[in-house]
Amino acid sequence: MFDNIFSRAIEYLEANEDLELVEIVKSSATGTPRKEGAVMFVDLNAESFGTVGGGNLEYQATLHAKDLLNKKESGEKIYNLSQKEAENIGMVCGGESHLKFTYLTNDEKSKDIIKEFKKKNESKNTVYIFGAGHVSMELAKILKYVEFNVVVWDDRDNFANEKRFPDANKVICEPMENITDKISITDKDLVVIMTRGHVYDYMVEKQVLNSKAAYIGVIGSRSKNKVLREKLIDDGFTEERIDNVLAPIGLPIAAETPEEIAISIAGELILFRSRLEGRRKVMEENKLVDLYKERGISI
Repeated sequence: MFDNIFSRAIEYLEANEDLELVEIVKSSATGTPRKEGAVMFVDLNAESFGTVGGGNLEYQATLHAKDLLNKKESGEKIYNLSQKEAENIGMVCGGESHLKFTYLTNDEKSKDIIKEFKKKNESKNTVYIFGAGHVSMELAKILKYVEFNVVVWDDRDNFANEKRFPDANKVICEPMENITDKISITDKDLVVIMTRGHVYDYMVEKQVLNSKAAYIGVIGSRSKNKVLREKLIDDGFTEERIDNVLAPIGLPIAAETPEEIAISIAGELILFRSRLEGRRKVMEENKLVDLYKERGISI
């Protein structure tokens, strides 16, 4: 399985299958969820991987990419979206989307272009998911789609593998006792703890509490997390530090299935990424600041 879309693109080229790289250069179209720098790759069958926003805009871009690919050409196209034009291509609001199309073939120049995009992608926020169960599988899929880097860690090789997590940037199968020997969690990173039991949750939380993580969340019931809290206080962690851990995690949407729980957690992670990017106004307008104050979290 491929680590990500960039590794997949290089695999295509090395198999002598040309691609067209489609990139959002600039966008003021408020109806599309993707931002500048979002990319997708299109092959000669008009099959694509990656996304520049979905819907008819992406469909039209895919057709244009295929046409350029057949001609072995690059190009640019601006979609000027009046309200009527936006409706015609399946968007909610008007604006302008400027897309760049780059022809790629099996040469070093094309591979360097892909590697540069991969490098940019790796500078994004990373979510470390500890535990590789059913919710983790669904969460990894969603997080990759909304442009997080995803690292999954579990100590069971039949769980922590690329077959189960094809959308993860990295899958680590190692004991959970020495996490910081293998990874360095920065103040841009987010940590989700959902291992197979109290013992491993505690083991991971105890280590990541000493990190600079922008977000630490633990799945599970309030009673379970109360037990973890007491153990961590006994270990010498301050209540103030432990209070910064969200437990249980996820936006309150009455989620039950693994897919629903994953969506609720992903929503919370997007919220905290917004916080890191300084988008507090959005939170205030949606009264999310008050919601987290009720949970004892200051954002």
